[in-house]
Amino acid sequence: MAFLRNDGNPRLAMCDMLAGSLANIALDYLFVYPLDMGLFGAALATGLAPVIGLAVSSLHIVTGRARFHLTRDGLRLRELGRNVGPGLSACVNECSSGMVLMVFNLLLLQTAGSTGVAAYGIVANLALVVLSVFTGMSQGIQPLLSRAYGRGDRKETAALLRKGLVLSGGVGLAVLTTALLAAPTLVSWFNSEGDPLLQSLAEEGLRLYFVGFLCVGYNYLTAAFLSATERAGAACALSTFRGCMGVILIACFFAWCFGVTGIWLAFPVVELATALLGRLVQRRRRTAEVPEGLCA
Repeated sequence: MAFLRNDGNPRLAMCDMLAGSLANIALDYLFVYPLDMGLFGAALATGLAPVIGLAVSSLHIVTGRARFHLTRDGLRLRELGRNVGPGLSACVNECSSGMVLMVFNLLLLQTAGSTGVAAYGIVANLALVVLSVFTGMSQGIQPLLSRAYGRGDRKETAALLRKGLVLSGGVGLAVLTTALLAAPTLVSWFNSEGDPLLQSLAEEGLRLYFVGFLCVGYNYLTAAFLSATERAGAACALSTFRGCMGVILIACFFAWCFGVTGIWLAFPVVELATALLGRLVQRRRRTAEVPEGLCA
């Protein structure tokens, strides 16, 4: 999908994603219920869905719209590093999520038992949906930023970034407002047995954890901007702090100091710290090539 977006075919990239996701849902139902294939059917559906998405995306090549082609070339490590660099921050974001889930589960198991783990399961599942929205924003804007930056158009780069920040800020505020006002309803969807302890823990977690989404969009777009403007090292450092080292260290420390409440607060604290670090990076690199829109 990233290749399609950067090669001027974002609509097919969206169709690729929708085809794979909808196929997964449809095949899950088909294999598990009508065909009675059980867990194997669910796994098979999950495995087939990306193949269907790949078939859709291959239309970009089959129809001759691809402007990039494979060629034989020697392996040059320096050039390989330059090509890999812009994607490192996104790679860190994706790879770190599993580690963070494991750490949070272990901490909650020690402080609140299995009910705490179940509460985090509710919060994490809802959070993953929101994170996907911000991931889509950052992935969608990065090719546009790269193109504007490559042309040397600082005004367009700044304008794109400002629009992205306004949109992500609005989404973050809407998500937090929903979590604050509708926490009982959202948790009840997962708490069919009406466990009062689970309901209480998950509601508290939802309200505290989702405060972090006020800064998530800013952090994702900052990393995308840094990657698109040839500062992959800074983008990777921010993503590593946000998605791995920082959140794990702060979660462990807050769990020791404040218990369950501290664990919920670790996410918003790390997001705020990352936003401040990203702003500091921009202020220190406020040169002729950096749009002032990010630092304003």
